[in-house]
Amino acid sequence: MSRITVDLTGKVAFITGGGSGIGRGFGLQMAACGAAVIVTDLNGQAADRVAAEIVAAGGQALALPVDVADAAALDVAVAAGIARFGQIDFLFANAGVLGPADYLDITPDDWDLVMDVNIKGVALTCRAVATHMMERKQGRILMTASYNGVRAGAHVIPYRVSKAAVLMYTRCLAMVMAPYGVTVNAICPGVTLTPMQLSYAEETAAEQGITRDAYLADRAARIPMGQFTEIDDLTGLAQFLVSDSARLITGQAIAPDGGVMTSS
Repeated sequence: MSRITVDLTGKVAFITGGGSGIGRGFGLQMAACGAAVIVTDLNGQAADRVAAEIVAAGGQALALPVDVADAAALDVAVAAGIARFGQIDFLFANAGVLGPADYLDITPDDWDLVMDVNIKGVALTCRAVATHMMERKQGRILMTASYNGVRAGAHVIPYRVSKAAVLMYTRCLAMVMAPYGVTVNAICPGVTLTPMQLSYAEETAAEQGITRDAYLADRAARIPMGQFTEIDDLTGLAQFLVSDSARLITGQAIAPDGGVMTSS
């Protein structure tokens, strides 16, 4: 596929959930475009591995273990990133968890975990960089929502609810940050074969008594285009949304079909 070419030399990206999946893809692509990358993840070793990949390819990176549900830890990580690189230009609030698939399996603790990470964690992450971006009167904030945030379903209900909340939070924060020249957007990936999604596929296939490959083939057949979203598709979109070309695109979510859902 063709790629948007964006020179991000001198820019700095802060990524949560950067140790794997979409977050890792964002980090590697931002680094390939010249940005320094602050890779954070609950799994500190995973963050270290991605940072090492970036450095091995000639880039700059800092790895930090961070729980996005911990406001103090986020403040410390943001301060450490600024101390190392001098600024934060792009924020990718990407960390997320899936939670139980079946409604009757969901416990109060499951609700707490999913909401703490997927929406409270997003809000706390954005708050940790907001003052810095306001003072500089520039910045790009990008959140990972999901097509499930706009699509009802009988499974992974806490996840769907949390991602719907991310979309509303995107629109609200966009209004707060716009006077400071900071854009705020969310992407809504379709089914993307991240480690989290593959783990879900493995569990679901086992429950159905079929192989994971059979489950994935059936799942792909029910997608209108017959294929899963690729992480490269999302990183290309991210590149555009942090570029100067996207300076007036704010408070919007990019739908899985490429359409734009604008806020009022």
